[in-house]
Amino acid sequence: MPRKKQDLTPDVPAAPIEDAAEEPKPAKPVRRRKSVLSSFVEKVAEAVGLSEPEPAPAEPPKRRRSTKAEVSAPTLPMEDAPAVAAASTKATADFSDFADHDFPMPVWRAVTRSAKRSEPEVQRRSRRGGGGRRGEEQRKPVTAAEALQPEEPKRGRTRGRVAPKAEPKPVEIPKPEPVPPFIPTKPAIPIPADAPQVVRRDGIPILVRDGNVLPPLFFFGGASSEKQIKTVLEEVKMAAMSGIHLHAHLLEFEVDIAVSHENAQAAAYLLKRTVEIDPEAQVIFRIVFKAPRGWQHNYPKAKYYTHDGAPAEPSLADDQFWGEASRLLQSFVKKMRAHELNKHILGLHLERGEWFMAKDWGYDNSEAAKIKFRDWCRTRYVGDIVTLRAAWFDGDANFDTIQVVEYQPEGAEGDRFVRSSRRQRRYVDYHLYLSDMTMARIEDLAHAVKEASEGYFLVGASYGYTFEWSHPSNGHLALGKLLRARDIDFIAGPPSYVSREPGGSAPFPGPIDSFSLNGKLFISEEDFKTAIATREEPDDFNPTIKTPQALESVHWRGAGAALAHGAGACWMDLWGNGWLKTANIWQRAAIIKKALITRLATPLADPDVAVLIDERSLAYLVDPQAFHLLVQNVRESVLRAGVSAGFYLMSDLVHRDRFPEAKLYVFLNAWDIRSDLRAAIKQKLQRDDKVLFWLYAGGLFEAGREALERAREATGIALKLQPYHSKSGSTIINRRHPLCEAMADRPMVSETQLEPSYFAIPEGAVVLGEYSQTGLPSFVVKEFDGPKPEDRWKSVFLGEPIVTPALIRSLAQMAGAHVYNYQEDVVHAGAPFLTVHCKKAGARAIALPNKFSAYNLVSGQWQPLDGTSLKFTAIEGSTHSFLVGIKEEIEQLLELDPETLLKMAVLPPREEESHREDIANFDVPIMRLGEYMEDSSDEESPDDWFLNPKMIDLPPLPPQVEQTETSRRRRPRRRGDRGGSEESTYARKDAEAPVFEDEDLSMSVVFRKRD
Repeated sequence: MPRKKQDLTPDVPAAPIEDAAEEPKPAKPVRRRKSVLSSFVEKVAEAVGLSEPEPAPAEPPKRRRSTKAEVSAPTLPMEDAPAVAAASTKATADFSDFADHDFPMPVWRAVTRSAKRSEPEVQRRSRRGGGGRRGEEQRKPVTAAEALQPEEPKRGRTRGRVAPKAEPKPVEIPKPEPVPPFIPTKPAIPIPADAPQVVRRDGIPILVRDGNVLPPLFFFGGASSEKQIKTVLEEVKMAAMSGIHLHAHLLEFEVDIAVSHENAQAAAYLLKRTVEIDPEAQVIFRIVFKAPRGWQHNYPKAKYYTHDGAPAEPSLADDQFWGEASRLLQSFVKKMRAHELNKHILGLHLERGEWFMAKDWGYDNSEAAKIKFRDWCRTRYVGDIVTLRAAWFDGDANFDTIQVVEYQPEGAEGDRFVRSSRRQRRYVDYHLYLSDMTMARIEDLAHAVKEASEGYFLVGASYGYTFEWSHPSNGHLALGKLLRARDIDFIAGPPSYVSREPGGSAPFPGPIDSFSLNGKLFISEEDFKTAIATREEPDDFNPTIKTPQALESVHWRGAGAALAHGAGACWMDLWGNGWLKTANIWQRAAIIKKALITRLATPLADPDVAVLIDERSLAYLVDPQAFHLLVQNVRESVLRAGVSAGFYLMSDLVHRDRFPEAKLYVFLNAWDIRSDLRAAIKQKLQRDDKVLFWLYAGGLFEAGREALERAREATGIALKLQPYHSKSGSTIINRRHPLCEAMADRPMVSETQLEPSYFAIPEGAVVLGEYSQTGLPSFVVKEFDGPKPEDRWKSVFLGEPIVTPALIRSLAQMAGAHVYNYQEDVVHAGAPFLTVHCKKAGARAIALPNKFSAYNLVSGQWQPLDGTSLKFTAIEGSTHSFLVGIKEEIEQLLELDPETLLKMAVLPPREEESHREDIANFDVPIMRLGEYMEDSSDEESPDDWFLNPKMIDLPPLPPQVEQTETSRRRRPRRRGDRGGSEESTYARKDAEAPVFEDEDLSMSVVFRKRD
């Protein structure tokens, strides 16, 4: 979300500070106007005898050797290949989820006589080409370069005169690119036992320092003038009186050596004043990087312009600018570590406009971005220029001349759903590069802070707004990698600005439960604008909470989400205008802090419903309405379904040894399912009567190549494309089924038509609905019975992008989940905490499990029950938070001594549970041309080969007549491919190779026309 831009240096007096490291000399003197804060700082410093001597004249820059104090530029996690080594001062495009989520990547298969069945993974990876028939020697693999060599003509007898021999034209053979070397990850910085850190105990991320647990409720004050600082410090005093001792201050950090000491002075002043007011204060500085005036002359490679022609901020790809920022940041950290009040510093929140690119900014086409994008592509395609050209459908593509793609709005080339054309693959690659570059820069700066502080500073950032932006160039599609970065402790983000008023859901911007699952603390930045502000603010996108009762309701709504999902909260006065300057607000904060302490005494329970989103697949998305229907609308429906729900990245299924044991799993955009994810779904989800719900489509691609024929291996239901230009809209034909009872008594028609659409092949499944135009199954349920009771599971496919709270409730009840609320209120449930935010006024009856009691956290009283129903009368937009469970257990929780819960004498060990912990190399490499893609399935049912063809041994075929060029058939153009120029030949000229006609592997489906 956009944040305000403020003057970098607040009007505050300087505080004494001890230089911990010698300042590097400026490369060039900069002529600057003296700000009001600078004058104020100098007067106060002169009055107390702390004035700084005038800086010496600048010396010309000298070449110097790099030292250990310098921090290398970020190492970007590579996506589908071994990571690439980079120079110590350059950021390399290391992006490790290439195979994770790449859609249409062509994979050419070698033409062979036959092939053996699937081999173990290790053997299959190293295998090239195919073996001959039994008893024959295996053919030697032929490289692309050898295939281009002209053959020697055979000599024989000739009669008469021989025509002059034409000299063959030289064939240009592309030189193979060197395979990038392996990059080791940055060395882990040891964390001292008394340092502030985030540890994970019973599934809950806990903030602890020197054996003392710090409940994660923060106050943030943004101030850039003396008057604003005074207001913020008054709010600090009110918070401290209520027991809130975690404070965050805004500090604009100008990347200029000439003012680096002013940055430290301003921070020291804020720290000193805060500790004077609150002796127990623990302070986080929100560092906002700002380029100095005239930076374009010093950092020309970082310069570019937005789509509307306005100058943009320095490119994240520029090693020179961000290398200087890293060095100045390390110098700042060392100074603050040497300060006498360093025991009151928690760490830094790294900020640069929340690290996102807005929709209308266009693309970063700076010189630095071009260099980094080329490195990214070289690693992405393993240095194989043939694979690059095939992937981009461009015979002239070259790693040394790749340019940043020209910005164009989504869908400009004709694709309506995802970028499926090979000609648009370069756009998808650039979107993934933007996110990987952003993540790598954050991780690099975080490592610099950890190194300079010797592990004594926490580091966090605002990132992972996966549910918020539909444009794929937003830069926030690498959250999974940032969650695996050792040097990141917490990640923050604001609730959605669209529905944050009372009665709204105020949903979190990202998959909130992935943070705790990966050991990171998520902090909800609740910047609610109130009516008691003293001045107007320019952020008109942020609605005003107009009454004290409304503010109380939204505060408890956020607290309920934090309690249920194991997160924290930060109450913000974003502009320093006194948004929170009343005693009643901080009295409420004291009650919420007490509830957060109680949270420490109970393990984080697994949700009944798990919602899975694939962030990398969003790089292909074209239609913003599809994002709204398939992502944001489902998030809203789940929050209002009245169930216990968790939100996760789909990659967590693969990279976490233990994934939460839910009963219903909702797949929002499982478009690309690679082999390891398919195996994880089979092993972890297809069992124990679990229900898997697939929305719109599933398994369209596998590691970048079309693989709809293998969708059944993960979904359990075979899927196919509807006929071209088929309209969506379904009719329910089985009203007696429990899932259909949740549907309205009218056809399912979405206001937005998504193209293409997919239908299910009902082999043993129950058809609940069919497309109204074609009569093909659009809504099916299939049950699977195994030899053991734990092998049973269900799969549900819905081809319409229509999900309502009622449908989620029905799916949850089918899976055996408990439903607390049926009135579409916002529910956050995580035993023993239950929060209900009421949409409308009226009577409420909350259904509790048998023998449960309820304790009201707001009033501090036990609630009367009517059987198993918790009844009360709600007003519109009110929030009600409870402890629910067996009464004796709740009483034990309430009787616990808070002081005991806030002590942690022995820290739990740091978890190293993630598979392939190094973020640079945790994914499989991309398939090279000519390699086999053999089936990894171990199923042997007779119909498996039909939808999942395997390479099998075939008897030798009789000689075939060589077909002419005119006899070859063109493949019909696919609906998703608008290129129109790509041709695939099914009849091979090689008479020795077996020929598979398209009809032999296709499915004939009979359907009727419906009006």
